Formats: sequence, structure tokens, C-alpha cells
Amino acid sequence: MNNKGEYLLNFKGYNFERSLVDMNTVENMDDQEIRDDDVFIVTYPKSGTIWTQQILSLIYFEGHRNNTENIQTVDRAPFFEYNIHNVDYAKMPSPRIFCSHLPYYLVPKVFKNKKVKILYIYRNPKDVLTSYFHFSNLIVLLEASNSVETFMQTFLDGRVVGSNWFDHIRGWYEHRHDFNIMFLSYEDMKKVR
Repeated sequence: MNNKGEYLLNFKGYNFERSLVDMNTVENMDDQEIRDDDVFIVTYPKSGTIWTQQILSLIYFEGHRNNTENIQTVDRAPFFEYNIHNVDYAKMPSPRIFCSHLPYYLVPKVFKNKKVKILYIYRNPKDVLTSYFHFSNLIVLLEASNSVETFMQTFLDGRVVGSNWFDHIRGWYEHRHDFNIMFLSYEDMKKVR
């Protein structure tokens, strides 16, 4: 683990958001219970994660019939590595939905022995960059940038939460046959709505 400054924490070559990451979960991922009916939404940041959380919550929990509208999205489909509300994953009823920005090489080994479903959402990198630029200038937890050009270089160099966009996509895509995984673009999801 090395220090990447006030905003980033680098662990095994991947940049996490320093103030939110649950390092206990990250360092002990191989010890986490993964169930066969778990569903993981895997994305690079700013690629449609929240929207996909909402859609899958409605599908899996049948919307308003069981009061899921009264449960925050981050609790219905928590981030695996960013357990902001300290949800006890073991007590979550099945099927569980998790989100993650983890790169392929940090995924727990137990995934490979399970039937866990993975939905990988990717988005046009130009749109990711634009959304990320505005988001990082809006959110205090991320380092702001004074121009799109400056941020673009930071983004291309992988000096952001999520590290390098190209490496993230390639890592998952090259191992797409190792899992029960579906690749879907944010742009295709927008067409369906």
C-alpha cells in the first residue's frame, strides 16, 4: 500500500477513494462469503453504477411491494469495497446485490468457484471523462481540477479513483469467460429505456 496523496489510496496498483474505502474488506476479500446467487454490478467510476443499482433493485426486490423505496440505494446494493454504512453483508438476505469498481486482478479468488452473476457496465470514455471531471469538481472527497485538459491528463494517466479506464475494461473483458458475466454498455441501456 502506498500513499497517493490526500484523496487517493493505492493498494496493489489500484487507486481507491481514501476516505471511503473499507481496507478491512479489501485486504480480506478472499475471506468474504460469496453466495451462488449474489449479483455484482462492476463498473469503472462514472459509468452508470447508480442507475444500474436502481434498475436491479426494482427487478430483484419487486419495487414497492416490499418497501425497498424506503431503503437507500447504497444499502440495497452496497459497494463491496466501500461499505459506507457498515452493512453486515452476511446478514443480507439472498439474493444480494453488490456494486464494485474493483479491477479484475483484485477480485476475490472465491468468485472463480461460484456461480455469482456479474453485470459489467461500461461507458464511452469521453463521457466518463466529462462526467468524472464535473463530479470531481463538485465533490469535496475528490481532487478538483481547474480545466478539462488538466483533468484529461490525470484521467489518462490513471491518477484517479478507479485507476486507468483502459486497464479496467481490458482486465475484465480478457477474463470474461472466467465468470458468469454480462457486458452491457451504458449507451445501450439508455436506448432500452
